[in-house]
Amino acid sequence: MLSIAEIKRGFFTYEEVTGGFIASFKSAADLLKAAKKTKEANVKNFDCFTPCPIHGLDTTMGIHRSWIPVLTFLGGITGALLGLGYIYYIDVINWSIIYGGKPFFALPAYIPILFELTIYFASVFTVAAVFVFGKLGRIGRKPPIKGVTSDVFAIWLGDKNLSKADVERILSGLNPQIEVVANNEAQGAQA
Repeated sequence: MLSIAEIKRGFFTYEEVTGGFIASFKSAADLLKAAKKTKEANVKNFDCFTPCPIHGLDTTMGIHRSWIPVLTFLGGITGALLGLGYIYYIDVINWSIIYGGKPFFALPAYIPILFELTIYFASVFTVAAVFVFGKLGRIGRKPPIKGVTSDVFAIWLGDKNLSKADVERILSGLNPQIEVVANNEAQGAQA
């Protein structure tokens, strides 16, 4: 069972690329190797940028499973309970009328309404969670390196105590192009 601290860490661990080093590669295999070496070197702040999804990159980076399905489930339960409570309040407490010989609270008649409310609330919770936890409202963010949205694979190493020599040592054997990043823009030649 996860603790509250682990849940908070999973929700709020994203750090913007503001300083550190960017190493770019031409293949996804090299990026996977770089992520593995970076994780093994115990670098805490690092992120990978790819133009396409790479199978296994999240597990290589040590990223845990998303909490969005849990929030979707909670949204669905919330919708069903709110709908059930509202229907019960109207039929039993507020406006209790016997019509057609049915009891005050005839649940089978309300299954379609409860189903729709469950789906609606689950989808709203999912979209809100993706926007909030994915930080999708920031449209002015620039890629940390040119080409990362088309054909360049990059890894950002942002630990404060890393030097360029440390980054070269960690990524040895992969032939990366390493650049120093300051204020969310790479300094020097862009790949």
